[in-house]
Amino acid sequence: MKPTIKLPQDPSTVDYQSEDEREDSDLQLLWSRVMDEGNYKTSSTYTKVEVLLLCWKEGCNDMATQDEIDRLKATFEKRFNFHVGIEYLDTTTEQKLQIRVNRIVAAFVDEHDGPNTLLIVYYAGHGRPGGDFGTLELFGQTSPNDKRKRLDVLVWNKTEQLLLPAEANVLEIFDCCYAGQLGLRTKGQRSFEYLAATHEMGSTKVPGIDSFTSALIYALESLVEESEDGRFTTVELLNKIKLEAPHFPKDQNPMLINREKKFSAGRIMLHPIQKQGSDDELSRKEVTSLDPFKAESLILHFDFSKKPSRAYIEMFGRGLNEIFERDVNINQVRWGGIRQSMAGRVAKRFRDTLERNRRASMRLQQANASVGSSNAKLAESAPDPLTPASSDQHSPAANGDPDLNPAGIKVMSLPRPLDSNDEGEDHVQDHRGQRKRRRSVLNSESPE
Repeated sequence: MKPTIKLPQDPSTVDYQSEDEREDSDLQLLWSRVMDEGNYKTSSTYTKVEVLLLCWKEGCNDMATQDEIDRLKATFEKRFNFHVGIEYLDTTTEQKLQIRVNRIVAAFVDEHDGPNTLLIVYYAGHGRPGGDFGTLELFGQTSPNDKRKRLDVLVWNKTEQLLLPAEANVLEIFDCCYAGQLGLRTKGQRSFEYLAATHEMGSTKVPGIDSFTSALIYALESLVEESEDGRFTTVELLNKIKLEAPHFPKDQNPMLINREKKFSAGRIMLHPIQKQGSDDELSRKEVTSLDPFKAESLILHFDFSKKPSRAYIEMFGRGLNEIFERDVNINQVRWGGIRQSMAGRVAKRFRDTLERNRRASMRLQQANASVGSSNAKLAESAPDPLTPASSDQHSPAANGDPDLNPAGIKVMSLPRPLDSNDEGEDHVQDHRGQRKRRRSVLNSESPE
């Protein structure tokens, strides 16, 4: 068994199953609802969500993804009123795949970018680690048969660069093996998150009831029905997939990664948007007139003696709404999260480290017990040291029986070395002969 090296978790990876992260997500939803009651130029919800679905053209892949793509498209359109486009990746044309996909993504950003907008990019297909650290390569077939197909590999990190200048928030959702491999975070002033079907060295299921996309569809449809106004965060989405999707593999671990290095504006929220022409949609036309180059942000930190309750957060938000009833040109009051004090974070990390060490120690003890049991079986089945190996050649241990011997280990019968207190039988008989001859000589020399 090859040793596995587990790298420390990147700071950008969101521990979406932690109690703190889930509570923060819940408070963010509460805050956004309260702020939407105030007199601000921009709502905390999106006025436009555009979705780009990327998949391989029929004949260019060996995975039947079309059915899941159609189901996901229907969910986004019918349950959320999102605008969805599908682009098929084609490896049969003369133009290089990387250039074609770059053009697709660039056109997507150019056409739909803007304030109060969310851009979602989804991919389904094969993935593998790239040649450089933190790169993810996408391809359509696992066993390409010709040189052209081997060259037609898409390095997503190169295409992702086209999403960085966007003013809109960005959510990437990738259903492929090694999806968590994507590294090297960006630097900007808006939310940019990445939802990976598995960790950096994990594999995924092929399209079917237990695939990541099937679990994603289940989670999207469940959460939009369960929420009072259809709002939920990416933290809730991942938890619904991991913990409640009926057929999702328990040993598969999806990841939520923050692609922005320092920007903190809570998690991306998903929700149904108002249909074009509705009163609410028309009331927000003013947002497009804001000049992003003149916008400024005032950052305040409120230090509490203890964690504030939901009721206090709600009261605090409504108090701000009353203060800002006058027109003071406030565009939006964003949720930035609740963080423990430095001492509290250090203490929590210490407790978490102790817990991880305890679990690691328990796993090590179990592994040692298993090895000890295997060694005991080997000892019981090993031949007697003084017995020639040929007499035991039909025994399971001598033949390397897989139930008794680990793979790659050969059992051999070796003669036991002699020491000063361990003499062989032939050696003892030789000593006895020498003593008899010595007594015979002494008797012949003695006087009568």
